[in-house]
Amino acid sequence: MKIASDYSYKYNNLSFLGYKEAKTYANCTRFYNRFINKHLYNCNLNKLEGIQEGLKTFEGMSMKQIAFALTDLHSINMIRGCINHCVHCYANAQPFISRAPFESFKQIMDDILSLKKRIGINPVSHRGQKYVDCYFDSDGIDMHLFDKDGKKHDAIELGKLIHESTGMKAVFDTNGWDRNDKERQQIAEDYVQKLLDDKNSKHFYQINISLNPFNPKYVRALKDGYKPEKYSPYIKVRLDKPNIVTKDAKLQKAENDYREYIKNEANTLFTFTPLLLEGKLGTIIRGLDKSITNMDGCYLEDYSITLSNILGQLQLEYQLDLAGEQKIIKNKKMLDKAINGYLKLFNRNTDFLFSSGRMEKFYKTKHQGSLEGIDKIDESREKTENNYRKLINTEKLSSMDLAMLKMINSDGKVFMYDNYSIIPTDIKLNTGNKELKRPFWAEVKNFVVTTDMIDRI
Repeated sequence: MKIASDYSYKYNNLSFLGYKEAKTYANCTRFYNRFINKHLYNCNLNKLEGIQEGLKTFEGMSMKQIAFALTDLHSINMIRGCINHCVHCYANAQPFISRAPFESFKQIMDDILSLKKRIGINPVSHRGQKYVDCYFDSDGIDMHLFDKDGKKHDAIELGKLIHESTGMKAVFDTNGWDRNDKERQQIAEDYVQKLLDDKNSKHFYQINISLNPFNPKYVRALKDGYKPEKYSPYIKVRLDKPNIVTKDAKLQKAENDYREYIKNEANTLFTFTPLLLEGKLGTIIRGLDKSITNMDGCYLEDYSITLSNILGQLQLEYQLDLAGEQKIIKNKKMLDKAINGYLKLFNRNTDFLFSSGRMEKFYKTKHQGSLEGIDKIDESREKTENNYRKLINTEKLSSMDLAMLKMINSDGKVFMYDNYSIIPTDIKLNTGNKELKRPFWAEVKNFVVTTDMIDRI
């Protein structure tokens, strides 16, 4: 299960060994790497200079710049925008979706693989997470690109490219979709069938469904007064007095929002059930600890009621399927296995969240504009703020105690990232794509890390 990680791992000191010419040195690294798992940042990058010649992605870049961009690589952002608008989103994702051409992504992957073959060392390495994304502020359901001929290259193909080129597996996370969205419903069903095949699923570090009390419909329903404990998957119909309205309009809207939320989440779980039955599915369930004040409805304890409601709705969907099409549930034994499987996953939850991005804005709305106490949500907040201060005060990476992740946007620009701060650099890969006017919806620091500041990778 993908749990939000604390990326405050320590830097490693670099060791440098050298030979006179890049090819000679590359041959040595290739030989020694058969016995010792070296990383590009451990090599004498000056001695490797020139080995990147002819690779379009790295035109105009030094080996030091390449090593910087590919070490601790978090994502290569080819897709922008999200169908959801979760109020805890640290990426501050927006609904607008755009995609870079498939050709530019393929070029990056091919050139990374070519560089790997030349030097005998995987240029992509990580001292923290064990996966690489091809999106930052999007949902796995929208993880696809189109080539110049209009052909679609889906998440399965992109994940395979990431794994085979970088040596790091991809991830597939979804927060679900509107069950009436026929296009995304079909995409999800197709992905499930493909991921049941081991030759496809082996390229993914994790396949997860995210459940949390930060969905807009859920938040709005509770804000408008709906009580989750009153939910029933069965709609009560009054045949004696069908025209009598028993709720005011606001409360009725709140109930409708909550009911839609439950049905959407249950549909997502239903769709991914075949992967659950094969042991290939996880869930990410996040909520707040009770020690954070004035966040009613967002606590794990509160959300457990809603999880029970989702499971109840899901059980109803299973029963209807068993009695009808039997699209997924073929018998009672399978139904019980699916329910018990999700019950086990629901018990794996965490109160760890990042307090950056939209969560910070959401927190302020619940605390009359104040951020006092937000540090209780996660301990990493203060550590990373201090780390960033050291960088801007000294303008040297060596002054920082904690490493930062790297993100590469579709225009090739490289950014540093630690789940709180997004810091631009003057390093740029050659992707051939036009410059993004707005690189992220989350705040980007007004400070640029230049090549001269990179005195440690």
